[in-house]
Amino acid sequence: MFKWPSTPSVDGPKHELADFAELVCWREGFTSATELSKRLGVLAENDYGDGVPEEEDVDRRVEEALLEIERRREACRDNYPFEIVGEGSTLQVASGDENPARTIYKYLLLSTRLNMNTSRLHAGIDGTLLLERLSAMVAKAYFGERAESIVFGTAQDDVGFRDKVDDLCGRLGEGGGYTTRRSLRQNMKDGRLDIVAWIPFGDELPGKLIGFGQCKTGTNYRDDLTELQPDGFVQKWMRSSLIVPPVRMFFVSEALGTTPEERFEDSVDAGLLFDRCRIVDLSNGVDEEVLQAVHQWTSAAAVANDILGL
Repeated sequence: MFKWPSTPSVDGPKHELADFAELVCWREGFTSATELSKRLGVLAENDYGDGVPEEEDVDRRVEEALLEIERRREACRDNYPFEIVGEGSTLQVASGDENPARTIYKYLLLSTRLNMNTSRLHAGIDGTLLLERLSAMVAKAYFGERAESIVFGTAQDDVGFRDKVDDLCGRLGEGGGYTTRRSLRQNMKDGRLDIVAWIPFGDELPGKLIGFGQCKTGTNYRDDLTELQPDGFVQKWMRSSLIVPPVRMFFVSEALGTTPEERFEDSVDAGLLFDRCRIVDLSNGVDEEVLQAVHQWTSAAAVANDILGL
């Protein structure tokens, strides 16, 4: 998995090549199929020896990357920050005023392709925790107008895990609060639970649609897909069961596979899977405070990593 500012392998996945094309376009204002081939080090005049991709193979991979970019444009609707022109051969920064959702796309692009172990803090904001705040609002938008959501993750503040479980149960009106069945649990963290969304009823009685979500920046997400188990979380940490078992959700900054076959295994493991394009598609209702944090982090991260600011 390539990390900016390195160059991906021409044999790498098409979504990596598409991310690279977007980053180059962002920095330069535009890029083309020919320019991408140059940056991949495979111009026609190169000497293609054994093990080196033939020129037509490189052209095909670049074409696949541009087709992936077109798919992203459609999936993000009006929120995609780039556009393809010149009969599909040139990518340029989208014209017009900066749509806040386009900035969210750029944030997700950077939080995928930067090393988030060493480049997570910009403008005094933690880019990994920012995804939790953003995902909570996206989940709320997906669940609908009456939905509510919170960030649960223990890294957010100094509130203890027990207090967080008590608060969550109070908001949900069910679960009975934190259980102290085992002293070992005093040393546990958040059970991989980052956000919670639900749709309340006016009667405030138990029994409602609830979603438990986990969030992940970067590219090494697959090992985490099955870590959050909502039923197990409830059984371990709450005094009583939730009437309706929570839906499992997973939010990832990467733009994932484009076909049902490519998505199948990840979706089976993750539950409701929100990748970059799905997050952006649902981000028009994100509040001003989160938008401002996204803008600040993204602008600072872009400058620090040799990409034009916003």
